[in-house]
Amino acid sequence: ADARAVFEVATIKPSMPDRPGKLFTVRGRQVLTVNTTATDLVVFAYDLHARQVTAGPSWMETEKFDVTGQPEAQGIPAVPQLRAMIRQLLADRFTLTFHREPRELPVYALVVASGGPKLARNDSNPNGLPSLFFKGLGVLPAVNATLGDLAGVMQSAVLDRPVVDKTGLSGRYDFTLTWTPDESQFSGLGVRVPAPSSDPNAPPGLFTAIQEQLGLKLDSTKADVEVLVVDRVEKPSEN
Repeated sequence: ADARAVFEVATIKPSMPDRPGKLFTVRGRQVLTVNTTATDLVVFAYDLHARQVTAGPSWMETEKFDVTGQPEAQGIPAVPQLRAMIRQLLADRFTLTFHREPRELPVYALVVASGGPKLARNDSNPNGLPSLFFKGLGVLPAVNATLGDLAGVMQSAVLDRPVVDKTGLSGRYDFTLTWTPDESQFSGLGVRVPAPSSDPNAPPGLFTAIQEQLGLKLDSTKADVEVLVVDRVEKPSEN
């Protein structure tokens, strides 16, 4: 838990042209990103939505890179350690500097619905890592996850604006959220959602599903959120 979260070695290469999708993953001790822009790396490293990154050059959103690296420490890095490693990579290889400022942006506020939460509390491992990994578009099982974790996944992978946890609920929970996504969702994963299913038994849309299944709501509103303003960034240095 207290290991120094830096890469021992990392390579950055241009992605294959026209390759669909994007990926952040860990295989063994190897950290991989595939088809990720500099903005994608900043969004992951600082736990932001793409709308919270501004003032960078256009190539930050268009040129894509594959990163392959190995942490200096032994073992498998947790998500906060992965974020720290990418932050160091951005500073060292992209010479990223920035400042922060608050701005009012459209957001979704994650709140408790009127009937109260429908969540199974998990008290087995309060210091353990959460698990929130999609088993398909619109299928999100979660184990030992906070509602901040849920808001973070909705923000980074699914929705088109920042998501702010306003539930006031602490603790960790187990749940599975199942919904039928629409074409506005999952741009954070770089995938195209298929046409809506004609199956009458298909799951409901996200906003209905999250209320029926979890007892929560996603309210469209505006809020002051922190924005990362790029002061300097360069295309990555040679490996």
